[in-house]
Amino acid sequence: MLMKRLLIMVMVCLAQTATADDAKNHEFLYEYLTGSYRVVGKELDSDETYNGKVVFAGRGDHLNVTRSILGETIQGIGTIEHALGPDQAHVLRVRFTRNGQKFEITYLWHHDLDNYPRLSGYLYRPGEKTAAPGLEALFIDHTAKE
Repeated sequence: MLMKRLLIMVMVCLAQTATADDAKNHEFLYEYLTGSYRVVGKELDSDETYNGKVVFAGRGDHLNVTRSILGETIQGIGTIEHALGPDQAHVLRVRFTRNGQKFEITYLWHHDLDNYPRLSGYLYRPGEKTAAPGLEALFIDHTAKE
């Protein structure tokens, strides 16, 4: 398992240096990000905190996302996109609907010391401005069954 993770990490590093919109390279990123995570977060426009689980399941050109937080399970879709700005950095943008409202989270990711992805991001409603976006940090869940 460790060797597979290491190989995927090397491929992810190479994929990020390749052409920006190469869908095949994004498949490597989706495979790398696939897994179960523990989430710690702060609600949008609030100081209320939460924790729970997030599962990313790779589907070739996107991730199916299952968020289980505070007893509520919500499905969403995650896609690798370019952030605005001159560097055109890759981000994982997750979209879902909760209580009839649309939400997005834009995650950046890095590798932890065991070569697993670690993500952090902002939670917001698309098209709305806020001075207090939600915040999330995702850590691989080593207790989850593969």
